[in-house]
Amino acid sequence: MSLLDMVVLESTESTQVVVVWLVVSITTEPTSINTTLVTSVNFHKTQNKFWKPTINLEKLWTLVDQETRDAYISGDKKDTAPVFDLLPLGYSKLLGKGRLPDVPIVVRARWVSKEAERKIKEAGGVIELVA
Repeated sequence: MSLLDMVVLESTESTQVVVVWLVVSITTEPTSINTTLVTSVNFHKTQNKFWKPTINLEKLWTLVDQETRDAYISGDKKDTAPVFDLLPLGYSKLLGKGRLPDVPIVVRARWVSKEAERKIKEAGGVIELVA
């Protein structure tokens, strides 16, 4: 049977009655990729637990305005230490690339690398880990 079959039922000089059958074949052959396996591997993977924007020590002082930065680096403000709370600023991890001035600072972050911790403590600063 072909895909489209036509049968002539009646035929006269003026009219012709035609019946048309349309045959659709559906194949149920397995595909080459097992889609169940692919979707089940990554279905549970949510990106929230992988959120970890980073900032280096060399960019840390750019989070403060110019007047405050100059006042702390020049030594005008020796009674207080600047506090860098990184989570409200959009960062969660502090990396140790770059140099810091010899100004004691307080850094609040979720994650801090060992190199960043060493450099901050050498400058007389403190690190506070927050959840």
